[in-house]
Amino acid sequence: MKRKMLHRALALLMVAIPLSGTGAIRDAGDYLDKNVVTAKLKNGITIVLLDRGYAPVLAFEVAFRVGSVDESYRTAGAAHLLEHMLFKGTERLGTKDYGKERPLLGRIEAVGETIDRLKLTDPGNLMLPGLEKELARLQKEHARYVESSPYDAIYTGEGGVGLNASTSRDRTGYYVQLPASKLELWARVESERLIQPVFREFYLERSNVVQERLMRYDSIGTGLLFETFLAQAFLAHPYRHPIIGWRSNIPYLSLSEVRRFFREYYIPSRMTITIVGRQDVGETLKVVRKYFERIESRPDPAPVSIAEPAPLGERRVAIRFESSPYLIVGWHKPAFPSRDNFACEVIAELLTGGKSSRLYRSLVIERRIASSVSAWDSAPGSRYGNLFTVFAAPMAPHTPEDLERALYEEIDRFFRDVSAGELRGVVNRIESEMVFGLATNRGLAGTLSYYQTVHGDWRYAATYLDRIKGVSVEDIRAMKDLYFTPRNRTVAILHDSRPAPSKEATE
Repeated sequence: MKRKMLHRALALLMVAIPLSGTGAIRDAGDYLDKNVVTAKLKNGITIVLLDRGYAPVLAFEVAFRVGSVDESYRTAGAAHLLEHMLFKGTERLGTKDYGKERPLLGRIEAVGETIDRLKLTDPGNLMLPGLEKELARLQKEHARYVESSPYDAIYTGEGGVGLNASTSRDRTGYYVQLPASKLELWARVESERLIQPVFREFYLERSNVVQERLMRYDSIGTGLLFETFLAQAFLAHPYRHPIIGWRSNIPYLSLSEVRRFFREYYIPSRMTITIVGRQDVGETLKVVRKYFERIESRPDPAPVSIAEPAPLGERRVAIRFESSPYLIVGWHKPAFPSRDNFACEVIAELLTGGKSSRLYRSLVIERRIASSVSAWDSAPGSRYGNLFTVFAAPMAPHTPEDLERALYEEIDRFFRDVSAGELRGVVNRIESEMVFGLATNRGLAGTLSYYQTVHGDWRYAATYLDRIKGVSVEDIRAMKDLYFTPRNRTVAILHDSRPAPSKEATE
């Protein structure tokens, strides 16, 4: 698990910015306020542009305010699978002959949906073997018309780097860096990807996601523990859904449901286009408008209406797996931009921010109860109320329960004696990293895009340090009784299910 707090990690990407022609470095917030250009297209897409640097290179990011938090049990995993499908091409890209491919796609979908329905409702149906054989035949025939990785081929051939995408619980983003001269190429390709996507190879890609889950989650003890922890911490709220989907539902994700998810959530009002690098922002806006205003405006989907009920007591879960023991403890708290959220960010840094931090120094170095300890102040997302979470691995012969007791002792001690000097040192360290951390176009684009897409305003990035500096010792101490209570916490423990080594084996 990453120790870096989400908002701080994003902010550090953009903070020391050289001004064109002078080489000087000014306050990041002031620089961004004066140089970032925002616009809204007629269909509702938000555009964020920043002209910076010397090399004629642009970092592009297209992001949507949609992630696994927007899914239901029926569609869990759809946001992640949809990200995969949007790399499959369009009616023009990714195909050798769409006219011949199109009827095959319809037949594949009809057979695939029939197979899924029968497996769920009548798994012993005698028609299934024949239908599966027919699906395999159709997929083999369809493969003759498929051109793999169409976007990678286009962008690599034009000098592009860093083509990628990611799905989180809060958002989905698509990014690439290209020479500035390829702006129009990018706009044409990316707008077409959203206007006429073709979800080819759906069942093959769905099987790949099943294997991805097996390798990255089901076979890793800490991954399973974190999934179980979130499902226990969030009994009602969809933050409990794994981004990749549940093991049992991925094999039955419906193509029609994924297509419906795309139409419902990939809409202009939830979309942000961010472009950072050497550019004429006026000309960039003209090109973006030319291509992206073609995207149809659609109604906003219903917001996530279910709220997580306040805990009525500690929630606790333990699992057994062939893995080293592990401990996760989380406390419910408000999300960004709550003032309490910033206090918790500072607490995370004070507790686990480096080898001189409270928990690392005590539990790892001095007492040798833990081999590692880290904190995430906004798990698993920041659009809705979340968790201050501590992750720790016990050091043998200590058990997770030993480590848990020691963890509470150290946290209680921290809230009793945290000092203004200690706080000042952490804030100074954050500020120093900001002053000396030179940003990249890609980092700036990611930061501006994140705040605009998830929180509705990129300017939160510019005011981050002021909010951190505003946290006082009194603010930190107030967090203990507000959030860091037994009633408010969830605990997950991983026990190693492998038999203990025999005495002979250890000698």
